Amino acid sequence: MQKMSPAVERLVRLMLLLPSDPRASLWNSAADDCGDLPTVVSIRGWVRDTAKMWPDGAPRTLAEMVLTVFGNPSETTLRLLSQAVVAPNFRARTGIGVGAAWAARARETAIDVLAEADSLEEVLEPGEDRLGLECVPWIIGQGHGARS
Repeated sequence: MQKMSPAVERLVRLMLLLPSDPRASLWNSAADDCGDLPTVVSIRGWVRDTAKMWPDGAPRTLAEMVLTVFGNPSETTLRLLSQAVVAPNFRARTGIGVGAAWAARARETAIDVLAEADSLEEVLEPGEDRLGLECVPWIIGQGHGARS
C-alpha cells in the first residue's frame, strides 16, 4: 500500500467536510451543475477508496471527479457548500464565500494530486520522446536551457 501524500490527504479531508448522504441537496445541485450524475453518485466511494489508498489509481480518480463535479459550481452549490462546511450558527453559512473558497481549494488540491500522480521518471520519459531531448534531467534544478 502506498503512503498518502499531503495533497491526497488534504483532498480527502476537504471531501469529508461534505454531507455523506447522497440525497443531500448539495449533491443534487452539483449534479445539475456538472451534468454528470454517475460521477456525483460515486464520488463518496472514491473518497473512501482514496483514504485507504486502494486501488492505486484512487487518488487520481478522485481528483478527476472533484474537477468534474466542482469545476464550475453554481451559486446554489456554493451556498450549499458554505452550509456544509460551516457550523450551523456561524453567519458565513448564509453566503457563498466559504463555498467558493472550499471549491477553489478543492480544485487546486485536485490539480496537485494529478501533478504528483505519476513518478518523475514516468513524467520525463514521454517528454524525451515528444521533445526529442537526449537527456531531460538537466531541466530539473538547473534552470531552463542550462545543460551540464
